[in-house]
Amino acid sequence: MNYLEEEIDETLIALDIEGRKLDSNELSALITSLSESFFKTKQKTLNPIDLNIKSEEHNPNFWKEIQSHIHSERLIFIVFDSAHRAWEICSSKNLARILSETTGYPFWVTDRDLTFLVHMDDHDCVSWA
Repeated sequence: MNYLEEEIDETLIALDIEGRKLDSNELSALITSLSESFFKTKQKTLNPIDLNIKSEEHNPNFWKEIQSHIHSERLIFIVFDSAHRAWEICSSKNLARILSETTGYPFWVTDRDLTFLVHMDDHDCVSWA
């Protein structure tokens, strides 16, 4: 079941937000690169338990405030439903719009250059690597 993928795709269309979904090869390469850069061990999935955390906070409003925390352009937004899915989004403002119109769920955000990785889990814990 790909409910998050469908919901996010529909939201991109409804809000007229330009976004590009990464294909399976791009996504696999992205996860490998993120794993090598931000995790304790190389892995094929994004597991927050193995994340090399630089800072962590409890912030239930992070998804609303994302544009004041992330100033990079060309973001990559990653979710997991039955598998990892990712979209390239042009700005954190547009990402906040997507998050405001979809149901709450854990997510990952990085930029195209992989200079950071942030994860918000389903307990409102925000972890930066």
